[in-house]
Formats: sequence, C-alpha cells, structure tokens
Amino acid sequence: MTYADFVNMHAADLKVTPEALFNARPLSFPMSTNRRGEELVEFLSRCVEINLEGKRVLDVGCAYGGLSIALSNAGARVSGIDVSNKFIKYAEANALNSAEADFHVVDASSVGVRKLFEKGSFDLIVINDVLEHIYDTASLVANIDWLLNDTGMVYFKVPNSFSPRFALSEGHRKIFGLTLLDPDCWFHLLPKRASIFYRPLSHFQAIFSHFNMPQMLFVDEERVFVRFTLRKLKNQIKEIFDKARDYNYPDQQVKGYLRDGIIRFRDEYFYDVDNHGEEFVKFKYGSYFFTGFAGRAAAAIRPLHPVREIDGIGRIAERGAPPARAFVAERGVSDEQIENAEWNGEPA
Repeated sequence: MTYADFVNMHAADLKVTPEALFNARPLSFPMSTNRRGEELVEFLSRCVEINLEGKRVLDVGCAYGGLSIALSNAGARVSGIDVSNKFIKYAEANALNSAEADFHVVDASSVGVRKLFEKGSFDLIVINDVLEHIYDTASLVANIDWLLNDTGMVYFKVPNSFSPRFALSEGHRKIFGLTLLDPDCWFHLLPKRASIFYRPLSHFQAIFSHFNMPQMLFVDEERVFVRFTLRKLKNQIKEIFDKARDYNYPDQQVKGYLRDGIIRFRDEYFYDVDNHGEEFVKFKYGSYFFTGFAGRAAAAIRPLHPVREIDGIGRIAERGAPPARAFVAERGVSDEQIENAEWNGEPA
C-alpha cells in the first residue's frame, strides 16, 4: 500500500472519486498530510540544530501519518500514536512501502503508553496541534517525562486562546466567542462534543517545567514582532465588541456569559499593556499559535537564528524565513475607545 492506496481508502470513506480529492483546491486536511509533514520537518531544521538521522522520535496524535513519514524519510526511527483506530489504519496505509514507521492505537495521556514503550525511549517527542485536544495535560506531560531520555526535547504547537482572531472565529468550529468562554459553557453555542480545551501560555510553561523540562525556546513562526502592531490589536478588540452587539445569541444567559468573557479579555489586555513591555503584548496576543521546544536541562536546544529574551515569556527565536509582506496601515482605534467600550446589550 502507498499514498495512492491511502487516497483510495479516503475516497471510499467519503464516497467520492480519488480524482475529486486530488482536484480539490486547496487540498483537504487528510489529502495534504504528507506535504504538511514535509513542511514541518523542514521547519524544524530551520529553527534549531537538529540531526534526525538515527534519532528515536515519537509522533503524538499522528492522525494520517504524514509527519511520521517525513520524519522517517529524514532518517529518524519513528513511532506514531493516536487514540483513533481509523487514523492508525490510514497512517499504516500511507506509510507502507514508503517509510519505516510503526503505529499504535493508544491514548498518550493514559498509562497504556508506558506499557507500550520503555522508559527514556525517545530523543524527540512531537506534539503538533494536539495539546488543545487533551483534557488531562498533566498526565500527558508526565508520560512525556517518562518517555523522554535524559537529553531529549519536545516540539509543540498549540493555538493561542488570547488571539483576538480566534475570539472572532474559533479555529476549529468557526464560532464567535468560543475561546472567551470556559469549556463548560461551549455546549450553549456548540451542541456536540467540543474536545477542545484552550489554556494560557503560562499553563504550558508551568507544566513542562514541573515535569523536568526546564528549557523552553519559543519560535516567532508568525513574525509577530515585525508584522503586528498594538494598533492592529486594538482594532481587533474593538471588532470583538462590534460583533458582540449584532450577534444572534440563543438566549440571554449566553449573552451574559460572553459579555463577561469579552470584558475580562479586554481588561487583561490593558493590564498587560500597563504592566509589561510591547514585545510581551505582541507575542501574547498577536500569535495565532505558540510554537516551540521544551527540553531537559541537558538538551542541546540551539537556535539557528537570533533570540530575544522577554520577561514573563522567556527566549523567543526568529523563524529565519523571508521577511513578511509590508504591513498595510489600518484605521486607528484609540486606547480611550477600547477602554471605554461598553457591552451595549441586555444583561443576562
């Protein structure tokens, strides 16, 4: 079986032709799995000094297997794990005869993963777009601590719940306001299982440090220090208030929940503006995702590009990509307009 067999499996599941899948623009998430895997491996090589040849790598939440395949083709000895039996079947079909990788159905936050692999088995553990789907992050990172060797490191990428863009349209469900609500309120706007748990950056800083990974290096993958301005952030926060006024709420209770979430978000933003530097604010609110590495004290996490140190965040490396497009000035919104923004809705 090969990628072609993987495509045929996917087409059969969707009851469409393989040609229809290939002709879609852009390619669907499953169809682009191999390309995205190759891009991530290339990104890793641009961020830090890394030689994957012979390294033991665990791909947590491997899904369709594209990243596991790319890591294997870069010389790593790869294991991919996922909670979904269906995904593992897809990954096995995708990798067979094209990459050396083994795949397993297991929950990375359960003790089952410790039965599957020996302690200290891995040099690198990848948790890409996975952390937000794990409720019990403490057990997950405890297992990563158990699986990682004495010089190992973790690569992670997780969406930023403090991004105003995600407040305007949550990245998975495309629903206004979800990231401003606690998960136990989501069912008011999303009448099905959410399986998404947003947490602040400080949560991940604390949990990696607690489980014996004191080194952290973030990567400014989105070039927020170049392309983002405080004016743009103010505009986006103003847009949240504007959208809230016209939003079609299912009931007054939800309106009250969201009102409180928006005001809390606004107040925290201005607290950070008053008490932290501009770079802190840009990174915390301007980043759509937090991307980086956590590692053992003895891990060799050596960035390839200039690094800045920001109080409250730590080390942030440039991504080393071509300069972003020139910033186009937007209509200004004053501090006073934002600070005085009112809910302008009926109280719950």
